[in-house]
Amino acid sequence: MNRALLYLWWTLLRRRCLCFCRGLRRPPTLIACLWALGMAGGLFYYRGNEAFGRLIRRDVLAGAILIMILGSIIKGFLQRGLAFEPPDIEFVFTSPFTQRQILLYRLLPQYLYAAIQGVVFAAWFAPHLRHPVLAAGCVTLFQVACFHLAMAAAVWGGAVSDRLHYRLRWMMLGTCFVLTALYFRVAWEVDFVPACLHSPLVQLAFYPAMTPSDVTTSAWLMGWLAGLARTGDVLAPTFLEPASWLAGFGLAAALSLWGLLRLKASVFEPALGTTTRRAEARLRAVEGRAGVAAVAHARSARLPRFPLFQGVGALVWRNLMAVRRSRKDLLAAFAFVGIYSTILIALLWKFHQYVARAPVNLGSDAPEVSLSFHLGVAIFIAALAFFLQRLFPFDFRRDGNHVVGFRTLPVSPLALVLAEVSVPTFLVLVSQAVGLVALLIFGRFPWPMLPPLLLSYPAVALALNSVWNLHYLLTAARQAAGRAEAASPVGTLMVVIFSFLVFFPAIWTAQRLCHFVSGPQALPLAITTGLAIQIGIDVLMILALAGLFQRFEVSRDTRANAL
Repeated sequence: MNRALLYLWWTLLRRRCLCFCRGLRRPPTLIACLWALGMAGGLFYYRGNEAFGRLIRRDVLAGAILIMILGSIIKGFLQRGLAFEPPDIEFVFTSPFTQRQILLYRLLPQYLYAAIQGVVFAAWFAPHLRHPVLAAGCVTLFQVACFHLAMAAAVWGGAVSDRLHYRLRWMMLGTCFVLTALYFRVAWEVDFVPACLHSPLVQLAFYPAMTPSDVTTSAWLMGWLAGLARTGDVLAPTFLEPASWLAGFGLAAALSLWGLLRLKASVFEPALGTTTRRAEARLRAVEGRAGVAAVAHARSARLPRFPLFQGVGALVWRNLMAVRRSRKDLLAAFAFVGIYSTILIALLWKFHQYVARAPVNLGSDAPEVSLSFHLGVAIFIAALAFFLQRLFPFDFRRDGNHVVGFRTLPVSPLALVLAEVSVPTFLVLVSQAVGLVALLIFGRFPWPMLPPLLLSYPAVALALNSVWNLHYLLTAARQAAGRAEAASPVGTLMVVIFSFLVFFPAIWTAQRLCHFVSGPQALPLAITTGLAIQIGIDVLMILALAGLFQRFEVSRDTRANAL
């Protein structure tokens, strides 16, 4: 490691810490930091809870390790080059530093993050670990190895051709699906292979190859992976001594670093392209054009003939055309929805088989257990909206430069706000419909509970889109007044916190009703009351968006832009 690069990293680290401490004088930054510290302190206070012990079972940790390894490789490969700061490009790349020295300089902040993550892991899970210090070392070394894999994939991905990179992306996606299916088959006994493929007649079409069921049920593979399903903490001496785990993770980190430094691919040219793309994305965020991508050779579409898309409905039609032209973004979003829904459907099918084969195991509590399980799946389907809102940027975030122009349209602010939030809300509901249909097929809900349960999904999607569009509209207001700023992590954290707090009144009221009201009608009454409160909050959020849009003064904003 070059001493000049080490000194540069240490200087930049001290400067960032100083800027962070100065930023605490701002109330939003201080509130976000206090909230993060409060959450960490709350988790530390309840670290002795049984739920923490379940998180470090072998099957859960095996899934987490699989996700981190695959995620690191895919994230680095899709990045196609290392992302540096523009000053680093001007100073580090033009200085007489070797490629290995630059890679180590890029790894220094990641090493610090891995060490902090290991300490936090040991602090939270210490009551459930036999050797917390060794566990912290294993987590740190494993995270370091993941950083090495991600960087190696980024460097190598930037050196291959576009055609090969496109093919390898789909190969990685297929490999991830196979490994995920294998993990669920071994650890959770969830089989993704359809029953028709288990037939010996299938082998006739692929002779002399094996059928998919032969791969996942082979004796040697099941025996090798049988230890994943065993419970206990990660450092339990089932196969090796605890110190051997630490040595194994250390060897993995060392081998991954050796492989990274042995790469012959160039770091400089791919890093220039990646850094340029990041700089352009930040510039679009400052200018209020976050999420906007240029569409090459976009064909014109015919004007709609339906009365719904006339007047303010033309904005809905324009956003639908943007959806039509964003095929790659939609493909990525629907791929995520497919994986998410497949896991939920597999869990529903597994629970249905368990209840059908062994109803005696549940005893007299079978209806309550079944209702609780299906309600949990319903909550997970509703939680899909938290992930999808950021994947469907067809609202005010694309119209940061046009908000002042929208103010001159002969439409009411309320109608314009509803037109902007309608398309992402509709896409979220369509994505949730896949898992919801399976839930209605396998689930057994009382009839008084079913209508409010179905209406809760539009209420949740509308609430999340209203919260984020309020943030986008405030950003557009600052841009129109000449005070545009890049979105800071603290500001994004505040919006995320508010997107959770917007459901707190409805959830708190429903819980209190379930606590004080007893009988079979308690749960439907609680869900209906919570839904009514949430709909009222959604109406208030929409009115707040309309009021904020109404406050735009075209003459004042135009004069400010002219100055």
